[in-house]
Parts: sequence; structure tokens; C-alpha cells
Amino acid sequence: MVREDIVEKLFDVFDQSASLYYEKLKIPYLDGLVKTCENILANSVETEVAELDHELHDLINSIEVIEFEKEEIRKAFQYSCLRGLKHQGISNQMITPESIGIFFGYLVNKLYDVKNLSILDPLVGSGNLLAGLANNLEQEVMLFGVDNNYEYYKLSQALMGMLDYQENIFYQDILSFENLEVDLIVTDFSGIEEKDIFQIIKHLNLLLKDNRFLISVIDNSFFDNDLIKEFIYEVKDKWHFFGMIVLPEMLLRTSRKSIFMLQKIGNDFIRPDKFLVTDLPDFNDENKMIKVISQLNDWFKNTNFLRVRDNNE
Repeated sequence: MVREDIVEKLFDVFDQSASLYYEKLKIPYLDGLVKTCENILANSVETEVAELDHELHDLINSIEVIEFEKEEIRKAFQYSCLRGLKHQGISNQMITPESIGIFFGYLVNKLYDVKNLSILDPLVGSGNLLAGLANNLEQEVMLFGVDNNYEYYKLSQALMGMLDYQENIFYQDILSFENLEVDLIVTDFSGIEEKDIFQIIKHLNLLLKDNRFLISVIDNSFFDNDLIKEFIYEVKDKWHFFGMIVLPEMLLRTSRKSIFMLQKIGNDFIRPDKFLVTDLPDFNDENKMIKVISQLNDWFKNTNFLRVRDNNE
């Protein structure tokens, strides 16, 4: 269970340390956050300013005896990223809301019955979606992330280091990323041009094992694009359009979004006779959410599809 007081203590250390880097050395807040993570992991500080070193060391020492849960670290880091993005005047759409990561975990447990999962986020951003999902799965996970923005790459690398996940974060354009096949791809396409999303989805087919799933957050406008019919025709033998779950309007105020699920068509692929489609209520509306989850459970129970299992490699 997440201890909010512990999250607050870690956030205070992140925030105060990043602020000191900015005030004393004019290092941008987000860069200071990355350096703070490096200091915590190394349990040392070296800035060539003795007084600053002392202040930063005191901050690290203040949390030295606390054993943090992974979700506590992720939440504190997320809050710090949001503070830093506001501080630097950058859009916060690179940070996927944590409730989506939790719901992705529910979907993964319905689609996969395996002991180990390799997971790729091809547009990893700050790493919040990838980390939030991994923290809510019982399987052993191997995580991979790719981003062509150096600042985002450093942030996600810092978060994975803090969470003690094996570091497989790459600073690269996803369209040039090759020689990897994973069990699951998750991502948030927010802020990506529709024409680029088409190209990325086609490329991701090369990075996913047969009959595995791509689960993404996507703007609803994607489905109104003039190129959608051509795209569907091009990928119909490679991707099966598995499901679409419309996200609540209150969750993402900038535009309406949905969870879009695709399954890579392999030799043993089973084409479901029903498309999974529903609208999610506000995550805080417990009664409505229980009702929708019950409907989804019925769909998964009564629909014939290829669930990924260890014995159907």
C-alpha cells in the first residue's frame, strides 16, 4: 500500500534538491532532478561547491533509512516531473496519468497468462506509463523504452534506475529501432501527428512477437483521419483491431482519448467474433466502474481469442 506521507518526503527531497541545482548552479529543474536521482543511487554528491554539496548530502541522508515501495518512488518522481515541466514551461502531456497505467495492468492480466513479460514503450517520455504498469503486474518484467527527446530519455532512465529495473532505455527514433522482439508494447501517442502514428504502428509490428498485443492511448481524432481507410487496408494482414475503450472526459481535458488495442496476427491467431468496445466512467465513480469492469470480465470470459500463455510460444 502506498504511504502518502512517504511519497511526500521523497518528493520534498527531489524538489528541494532540484531547486538547489537551479538556484545555485542555474541547472534546469528537470536536469537537477536527474542529478538528484544519480546522487541518491550513488550515495554521493560532487558539484565543486562545498556548501552546496553539504546541503544536497543532508537531503539524501534525510531519507537514507526509509525503504521505499516502487509505487511510492514513481509517484514522488511523477510529482517532481510535473513541477519541473511547469517550471520550464513544457507541456505535461508526456506524463500519462497513473490511473491509465493501473488499468493497463488489468488489461494485461486478461490478455496474458505468463510468468515473464518483456515490455517496450516506444515513446517512453518520462517513463511514468511503463513504470506504473510494471509496478502493478505480478509477472517478472524486462522493460525497454525508446525516446528521441534527450531530456525525456534522461528522465525515464533516472526513474528506472530509482526503481531498480534493468536499464534498457534508448535515446533513438523508434522508426530506426530494430533487432528486438518483445511480448508486449504499450505507449501513449498523445502529441504525435496522426500520419506519424500510422508509420510507428506499422514499424512496431516488427518489434512484437506473434499474437502479442499493442496497447496504446490515442486521440480519438486518429480515427477521423482521411488516411485511416488506407492504413487499415495496409495492415489488415499484420494487425487485428482488437478493441477500443473510450477514456473518461475528465481524465484528459485537452482532447478525447481512447485505449486502442491491436493484436499481431501470427500462425495460431484466433480472430475474435466480437470487437471489444466500451466507454469508461470517471475512475472515481466506484459503482459505475464496477459495472463496466463486470461487463469487460464477461467479454473476456465469453469471447474466443488467443490469450498469450507460456505454453503457446
